[in-house]
Amino acid sequence: MVKFKEINDLNTAEAYKGQYILVDRENAVKLPEGSYFISDIVGCEVTEENGNKLGIVTDVLSTGSNDVYVVKNENSGEILVPALKSVVKSVLTHEKKITVSLPKGLINDEV
Repeated sequence: MVKFKEINDLNTAEAYKGQYILVDRENAVKLPEGSYFISDIVGCEVTEENGNKLGIVTDVLSTGSNDVYVVKNENSGEILVPALKSVVKSVLTHEKKITVSLPKGLINDEV
């Protein structure tokens, strides 16, 4: 539920139903260490610890237990990377870079 200072009746508020609210970084909720906004993750380049580039994060899927980064690559198509501490080694949102250590078998050519 949201209350706006200038809107004091239901009829006026109804005009904004279904609209998005934009919150600038200064007023955004402060995230705990190791947590990121989806908008900061999408667009990041994903690289393995050995320097092998996997692709770019195009989406983040929210599952019951952990998020999953959808990484698009020209060669292997789409890779689903679990956002687990054991897999995601570093996230540098200001550089748009993520370093991962993929479990064996996650990419088809590793089986």
